[in-house]
Formats: sequence, structure tokens, C-alpha cells
Amino acid sequence: MKKSIIASLALALVLSLSSFGGTQKAEAADWSTTGSIWTSYYHSGSFTNYVYQRTMTTTVSDEIWTTVKASSSASGTFKAVLQKKTNGVWKNYKTKYPAKNGTTQMDWTGVTKGATYRVKFENTSGKKITYTFKVMQ
Repeated sequence: MKKSIIASLALALVLSLSSFGGTQKAEAADWSTTGSIWTSYYHSGSFTNYVYQRTMTTTVSDEIWTTVKASSSASGTFKAVLQKKTNGVWKNYKTKYPAKNGTTQMDWTGVTKGATYRVKFENTSGKKITYTFKVMQ
């Protein structure tokens, strides 16, 4: 019994230490809410350098409605880059600069109906940004 407890604690320590360094990964949770007109998809987590959000396909209009609520002690810039998938390659399409502390609504107008998009968050400070991203489709 005592050996299994020690082994479990050792495994937990190894797993927690392995999360430091390595490749950039966001710690995230996803959920959605459905309204009468559209569904809102949420993604929350944190990142240091960059992180990609869910892919979106516009079907009804030429707009994508997104919001980000961020929190960070970082200096430098925090930008949201709307990327469009063209011929299987992601290309930067439009850029916005959300606040690192607070909520910023980012409405992307003039997008192509039926095209596939995603948002990439980039952070130049190197300090962690905690965020919740929302897209309404």
C-alpha cells in the first residue's frame, strides 16, 4: 500500500515536471451555448508565445463575430491574426490588437462566404496570457 502511494506520487511529480519547457501548448477547455439564432463556441486557456483557435467556416454572412477576454502582466503586443485557408495553406488575412487586460470584441468583416478561417493569438512579451475566446456562428 505504501509503495503504491509513493509510486503514484512519483508519477504525478514526473508528469508535472514534464509540462515545463518543450513545445508550446495551450492549456484549454472548450464549451458551447446555443441560442435561438446562433451557437457561441468558447475556448479558454493560456499561452506564452502563440496559440491557434478553432477553425470557422462562414455560411450566412460575410462577417465573423469574435470576442476575447484576456488577463496578463505582460508588456509588448498581443495580436489576433485572422488566417484564411487557401489551397491548403494558412495565410494571414487581417490583424487586430486586443487588450491584454479586459474584453475586446473583434468583428471581422468582408470575409468570403464558405471559406475556412481561424484566429492565431501572438504574444511578443514571453509572459503567460490567460484568455477566453468566443466565436458566434
